[in-house]
Amino acid sequence: MSYFTFIHHPIASLAFASLILAFISLWIHRKPWLWGSFLAVAFIFAFLGKLIDLKIFVALGLLGGAHLALTAKLRGVGRLVVIAIAFIISIALMGHFFPGFHNWKLGENLQISKDAYPYSLYLNFDKPFIGFFPLAISIPLLSRMHLRSVILKTIALTALGVMILMVLALYLHFIEIDLKLPHISAIWLIANLFFVTIPEEAFFRGFLQREINEYLNAKWSGTFSVIVVSLLFALLHFTFVHDLSYLSLTFIASLIYGGVYQATRSIESSIFCHYLFNVVHFFCFTYPALQ
Repeated sequence: MSYFTFIHHPIASLAFASLILAFISLWIHRKPWLWGSFLAVAFIFAFLGKLIDLKIFVALGLLGGAHLALTAKLRGVGRLVVIAIAFIISIALMGHFFPGFHNWKLGENLQISKDAYPYSLYLNFDKPFIGFFPLAISIPLLSRMHLRSVILKTIALTALGVMILMVLALYLHFIEIDLKLPHISAIWLIANLFFVTIPEEAFFRGFLQREINEYLNAKWSGTFSVIVVSLLFALLHFTFVHDLSYLSLTFIASLIYGGVYQATRSIESSIFCHYLFNVVHFFCFTYPALQ
């Protein structure tokens, strides 16, 4: 992979840059005219760069409409139906099943670590929307007023969680210590944050876990929602790596991310925990995993 790729493909680069700005704008001034403007620019560049065609707006229209409908006072079966629609479309986008998206492959069969599985780096234009719409429409975002009360709890829980995950991964021989600075580090850091971690946490924690917890509305619903979402999180990741150690590790990882979210009620906290784990894994241990 060469960074000159972005110079040689300026339209596609601008499409993803605009999508990143749309995400950032949610924390600066979450107004539809602002994030919608960045999104419109991203769509224009993506269309010109042949990353998408018009068929994508069927899926995105249904997904955005479902999340908008969930902001209304829907109850009972009606709410479950809308949740199911949003869930099915999101899973399809995550699995790259919807037609019309032509994701950008930056590198294939990259050897990041010795004795590791080869790694392929993509910039995906479909998956980010599983988290973008919930973030833009319904997930409560952290305000400056509550920042102090959340930050210390987030740092403590994240440090403990990341330590547990790394010890378990080493014990299961899923990874080994491997300090490195891969040449793809800069683009990986950006892509993993905006196109993997934020969308996944917004979908699994901010949407699914929160909806299950609020729908059941019982003393045990918080714990139940964390476990159910973690099972789903692990099973979906298991489709990429068919290994029981990986399945157990992703399940425990999701329990930690979900627990952090449940303890802080802050999507930013689970994003921070998930991203820090990914970063430590990338730079300090076998990546993505031992063969």
